[in-house]
Amino acid sequence: MELERIPLDEMVDGRGGVRPHWRGLLGSISDLGHRELLERARQMARALHDQTGIAGGTPPLAGGCDPVPLLLTAQEFAWLGDGIVQRARILEDTLRDLYGPRTLLADGVLPPALVYPAPGFLRMGDHPEPGRDAPPRQFLSFYSADLIRGPDGGWRVVADRVARANGIGRALENRRQMARVLPELFSGREVRRLTPFFESWQDSLQRLAGLSDRNPGLALLTPGPRGPQWAEHVILARELGCVLAEAGDLTVRDGALWLKTVRGLRRVDVLLLRQDGWTVDPLELDGGPVPGIAGLLDAVRSGAVHLVNDPAAGVVEAPGFAAFMPDLAARFLDRDLLLPDTRTIWLGDVPGGLEDLLAGDRSRWWLRPVADVTAPVRRLDRLDDDALAALRRAPERFVAVEAVPPSVMPSVQPGGIEPGAIVLRLFALFDGVDWQVLPGGMARLLPGADAPPAQSLSRQVVTKDVWVTVEDSAEIVGAAVVPTMTLAIRRGQGDLPSRAADDFFWLGRYLEQLEGAGRVLRGVTRRAGRVDGSPRERVELETMLRLAGHVGLLQDEPAVGAGFPTLVRMLSGVAFDSGLPQRLLSEIARVAAGLQDRLTAETYDTIVQGTEALRGQLQDTRVPGDPGRTLERIGRVTDGLLRYGATISGLTAENMVRNGGRQFLDLGRRIERAGAILTSIALVLQQKDVAQRGRMEGALRLILELSDCVITYRSRYFSVLQPGPVLDLLLLDEGNPRGVASQMAMIGDALADLGQVDGDRADPDRPGAGLADGADLLRAVRAIMDRLRGVVDDVLSAARQDSMAATLPDRILDIRDDIRDLARQIARRYFVVLIPPRAVGGGHYVDRGGAGEEA
Repeated sequence: MELERIPLDEMVDGRGGVRPHWRGLLGSISDLGHRELLERARQMARALHDQTGIAGGTPPLAGGCDPVPLLLTAQEFAWLGDGIVQRARILEDTLRDLYGPRTLLADGVLPPALVYPAPGFLRMGDHPEPGRDAPPRQFLSFYSADLIRGPDGGWRVVADRVARANGIGRALENRRQMARVLPELFSGREVRRLTPFFESWQDSLQRLAGLSDRNPGLALLTPGPRGPQWAEHVILARELGCVLAEAGDLTVRDGALWLKTVRGLRRVDVLLLRQDGWTVDPLELDGGPVPGIAGLLDAVRSGAVHLVNDPAAGVVEAPGFAAFMPDLAARFLDRDLLLPDTRTIWLGDVPGGLEDLLAGDRSRWWLRPVADVTAPVRRLDRLDDDALAALRRAPERFVAVEAVPPSVMPSVQPGGIEPGAIVLRLFALFDGVDWQVLPGGMARLLPGADAPPAQSLSRQVVTKDVWVTVEDSAEIVGAAVVPTMTLAIRRGQGDLPSRAADDFFWLGRYLEQLEGAGRVLRGVTRRAGRVDGSPRERVELETMLRLAGHVGLLQDEPAVGAGFPTLVRMLSGVAFDSGLPQRLLSEIARVAAGLQDRLTAETYDTIVQGTEALRGQLQDTRVPGDPGRTLERIGRVTDGLLRYGATISGLTAENMVRNGGRQFLDLGRRIERAGAILTSIALVLQQKDVAQRGRMEGALRLILELSDCVITYRSRYFSVLQPGPVLDLLLLDEGNPRGVASQMAMIGDALADLGQVDGDRADPDRPGAGLADGADLLRAVRAIMDRLRGVVDDVLSAARQDSMAATLPDRILDIRDDIRDLARQIARRYFVVLIPPRAVGGGHYVDRGGAGEEA
């Protein structure tokens, strides 16, 4: 191998010695050993998966953080930082020219074939020229670059990232995980902190809004939970104090941008874009699979909202710009680049001709389209005949990029500590006055020797923390203090987007459905061994099986006379992926992912980890040929389902404020629980000859068991079972948390709290404007309670309570339908439904999809 093709080792100096700034760290790594480092790597991969959804799971370290960080000396980082800032300024000047006088095109510095075909070049209409005292249009407020170190030791830029500049959230999470899992590596050495950079970023956003009379509204636009960089967006929103919003959460009215919340519209002054610029406004741009905000660019032109970064900035990501960066540096700065690009040749103007390049060593070149940053990167020596023909027909559409071997450094692999090629990503921020660079960053391991370094960041790539050493003489500078107005006291979550409220509502409903299914399943498993029992026991089992079929636990009822093995085999079917518990757990995980920015870490971790554990247990319940052990496993999983629901209920009760998200989560739970209680009462009372002596007692016993009220009833009435007291306890006793009256009381309280702000009903943009208001919803609650009282009064006044109770199922199911209608009115009043409801399983679920694009 030629000397210049041998990758440089970041840790070793080439003479067999370890570089000075690596020596201390290498000692700590050696003390831990490979097996311990591998286990720590797996811990970080699992933590990243549980907390952020970053990691994928196969192979075991995919998507995680490698335990060995990349070290940069303070002196080297200072030089890299100067180069990053220089490039950011050059790109800013380039953008101002391309969207202004376009002298670069007129003077031939840039070819039109590079600019006009680029997907990032947006014809958005003219922005008003700034006034004499107004600052020029700022295209870049945030910038990042991917770099590799070549065999000669010099750093080269392989890609500029301006459209979204993803990865900084992952860099921050890597540092947190490293400090938590590998504190030994930090012992005895100082590393530059990352948090001051984020504090400066938040301050710069507030300054950008330029408000003195109120606090600015900050939001981050994301494609949603199904987007590949969702976890990144959650981290950024939390760190920067932004509302995490999808396009459907935002609207333009009267020339301004507003966030749709359950309490009306809230002004948005600064919007961080985390989706492609050409998708943000379908009225003026091409749009795409990711929704945009109609009229957004008009609001930008009026100065009502500031975008970070400007959606038009993406043009400079085109691969062909690298070939002209030296000319741009000379044009704007009259000096050479501190951080040059990897050698890039525009094939529309190749010295010596295209054929000379093709006749040389093709393995030393990558081929990229000149304008499209999203197109795949290919090796020149691996082009087929069709691709070569296309290249010869239109060489001006392509650039050739030299395939420089990136430097390598130690990485922890299952087979040992091995060298891995790395790409370094650094980040810079324009704070309104000057540029500053994050004192660290993110390095990613290339999956193989032939992997192109300019690829986009994916979920599965293994990354590394980047440490910048601290010199004793370094001056510690904190974030600048931003003057702000005195905050008005706020005790609500008025900025809760309607979409988030909808998700909380359905999270509550799904959790309650899972708990209800668990109680039914427990009732069935307790009676499964009684298929040949007494007539009363068989009736109870048949009733429980009917209820299991109604809620979706069983697809088909067992045939009359089915034996114990058949029954257990049918029960074990709920463990498969298509079973009800699996589907409910999937829905809970999906909705929780969309609420990740609004749940505490403990609550989110409990949901994610508990969901994964239960899904694994559900898939491992069947013991072939042993129905007894299968039934025992089903019973254990059933208990786990109930503990899971109780744990989450406790966490949300203790960790969430009583309004905002928790309000809607509780609304969902209360509505679902009330409906489930009524359904179980009606279905049990529908069994044949229930009014006969003995049958009614069995039915009442089942009703109390399903409602988890056996102990409460016995403490009041001992062992005497009568319809009146049972129904009073379950339908009218507000002190019984497992009764309908208690649920309706809590629903009424929540609706009353929400109704306190219903005075803004005249707002035509408020969700549910013109529909039932808070007073109407409270009247519906009172009407339901009146009907429940009528049911209990009729039973208590009847000469034969058993006979009267047997006539109630239709009335009770009608009341349950009233509660479901109340749920629909709440949804229409407070939520923004982007996709029509679709029934799944037992007809209780709503599947609301989302779309996202790879970054």
